[in-house]
Amino acid sequence: MNANYFSAFMGNFFSCRIYRIFLAVVGVCLIMEACFSQEINAYKTIASGDFPDFSIWNVWDGITWNPATSKPDQTNDIYIDQTHTLRLTGNEAVKSVFINAQKEAGQKLNLDGNNLDIYGTLQAFSGAAPGTPDNAWNSQNWIGNSVNSTLTFKGNSRTLIEKNSWSAQTTQSRFSVIFEPDPGEQFVLEAPFKSLSFTVRTGTVLQKVDASVTPNVCFTLSFNTETTVYGVGPFGEFVIESGGTFISECNANILNRSTSGTISALNFDLQNGGVLILEGSTPRIEASNFQLNGRIIYRGGTGPKSFLSSSYADAATPSSVRDVELQGNQNLLLPPALSLFGNLEKAGLGNFNATGTTLTLLGGSDQEMLGFPLVVSDLELNKSGGIFYPNDNLTIQRNLTLIQGNMDLEGNDLLINTELAGQLTYAAGSWKNVGQLTYFGIPTNLDGSNSTFPFEDTQNGGIRKVQLLGTSVGGNLSIDFTEFKGAEYNSGFFDYDGIEILYRLFSYFQFSDLTSSGNSVELRISAANLIVDDVDDLRIVGTGYAAPGTTLPGLDPVELWARRELTFADLLGVNFTVGSFRTLSILPVTWLEVSSKSGNEGNQISWKVAMEKDNLLFEVYRNSGNLKDGWEKIGVVNSIGDTDSPRGYHFLDTSRKRFTDYFYKILQVDFTGRSTWSGVTKVVFPSENPGKEQLILFPNPYHSGDLDLILPKSMDAAKGNLMILDAQGKVIVGPSPLDQNIARHLLNLPPGIYLIRISSDQQVYTERLIRN
Repeated sequence: MNANYFSAFMGNFFSCRIYRIFLAVVGVCLIMEACFSQEINAYKTIASGDFPDFSIWNVWDGITWNPATSKPDQTNDIYIDQTHTLRLTGNEAVKSVFINAQKEAGQKLNLDGNNLDIYGTLQAFSGAAPGTPDNAWNSQNWIGNSVNSTLTFKGNSRTLIEKNSWSAQTTQSRFSVIFEPDPGEQFVLEAPFKSLSFTVRTGTVLQKVDASVTPNVCFTLSFNTETTVYGVGPFGEFVIESGGTFISECNANILNRSTSGTISALNFDLQNGGVLILEGSTPRIEASNFQLNGRIIYRGGTGPKSFLSSSYADAATPSSVRDVELQGNQNLLLPPALSLFGNLEKAGLGNFNATGTTLTLLGGSDQEMLGFPLVVSDLELNKSGGIFYPNDNLTIQRNLTLIQGNMDLEGNDLLINTELAGQLTYAAGSWKNVGQLTYFGIPTNLDGSNSTFPFEDTQNGGIRKVQLLGTSVGGNLSIDFTEFKGAEYNSGFFDYDGIEILYRLFSYFQFSDLTSSGNSVELRISAANLIVDDVDDLRIVGTGYAAPGTTLPGLDPVELWARRELTFADLLGVNFTVGSFRTLSILPVTWLEVSSKSGNEGNQISWKVAMEKDNLLFEVYRNSGNLKDGWEKIGVVNSIGDTDSPRGYHFLDTSRKRFTDYFYKILQVDFTGRSTWSGVTKVVFPSENPGKEQLILFPNPYHSGDLDLILPKSMDAAKGNLMILDAQGKVIVGPSPLDQNIARHLLNLPPGIYLIRISSDQQVYTERLIRN
């Protein structure tokens, strides 16, 4: 070994970086450490230039650096040396990236709107390449140069950035980061990291805390603080896409724009299908906007946990989530207000503490409380669709507010106002399968809002609402609803006014636990979904005997209230149900859908019902689109018989003329001669471009009476919203939830041309309507 080579060897011995030391060769490494200062086939820059230009690269062969004969790829480490700038001219891939971090190093990596895939680590160094580990530097646009310039980390599990070899001092770098590990793999972050945006696309990313210092410090993810370019307020976006998981061990400073305590990130977006796992006891994310549409999991730790929060003045409060899961043995304190679009799930010994929480249930899908009985301070049900399943006894300590939606107790109990500081407030919606309802501390003045109990009659259909109207002496009230299918005809007993009762519903209500008094109260029970000839025929009766009190005339052709005046003492020990001095019937069918299509042999009309009871037949009617022609009866289909399950029917109209518009509807007739109409359907011919969905209004032009609205099959009517605009585009009605009676919105509109617009999710359909 000559003197020059030995001198170079000794210099490298004290300045080199070792990446791997294998036990089998440890002795050789101690003697020949220079040979492991960088991996064989690693590249380093010898000048500024474009990535594909191999003349700017040298390659390490294990002993010396040699001129490159090709550009690097994903199997090669690259070193960007001091004073050099490397520019991408297209998308590239490398193993690890080492960037010189000395003061005044200048711009080092110009991505120029392209992407660099990294299959190793990202590190900074000082000295001549390979140098020694160092923190990243904060030179202007050190890595750049736009939000479209991306570093994408790919491959197998590993640590991406290491402590003391990177930092968040890249305050003005202009690049975005994408984490895309292979399925089932995990990336680890062990140093602060700053960029324009972060995206967890697949796999798992773990954010560590620095446990070597006390108190522990979070390796924060943060964003460019270059205010002259990106403003002085919140900036930066963190996204967890469907299929991605982000785990944080931190409490404070999981995410922000700056650690000064004044500037938040702009957006934190947990997308549907994404997972956020929080292992800190008091996790905080500083962001001015939260979209928490995925699953949040709380786990780990040795003490009670708090819900995700924020502390910066410009940060929002994360209070609207989809799914929350609690794992492990520690309790989770929910925030004062929480809007939930999905489920709460307990998967360990820890419990949800919601005794100080107002919980609002939203959305159009089913929701569940899994693994625990929910005890909540206040509950608001405001669901546009789907059903809420508590899956255990449901206890509301103060206020239960029903705005819209349904809940299914599945035989469990419902307890309201257990702390005697709230009440029930009812606007719409229902509950079903309640074991027992107990209303603690009932109001003194009972009205339609604070004492409407909307029991769904699962055996006979319809919402069997109960109302108590009057002045109470307080106390508690329990209601049991016993359901039996069907009704008794020719009941054979008389009411106290001498009227013979010819009908009573088998399902009935019992009241208990209330404070007995002589105060007068009006009891109402709704006969909804039962066929009622005249609302005045309705009465409240007992199960085979007259109910106490005095009958009152039936009320409201929609709610179909049967009414009784009695005392609170009279409510005890009696079964109350709907009766009549005429013979009522259960609704013979429940319509599910009606549709039609054109074929070579004719127009096929199809319809489906949810159930049938004493149904005789269906009559098929047709109209060519001209109201003057009226509806023509074209056929009859006999009922197959009673069923509790959905059933479909078909009719083939062979007399139709080809390529002629036709509307169809079905008349159902039962054995007593009573009937109900289906909705209207229109045939769509191939010439009408069947792939194009459209909104259909019938009749059109429209003057008065019923107006049928036919939605595209892909649209969910339960999620629909209605707007009516005039010919100049001015909104006249809405937006408001879509209902069946669209004609009521047109009653006070003058003749003219209007636009009917229906929207649902991402779908919007508009149709012109002529009002004459």
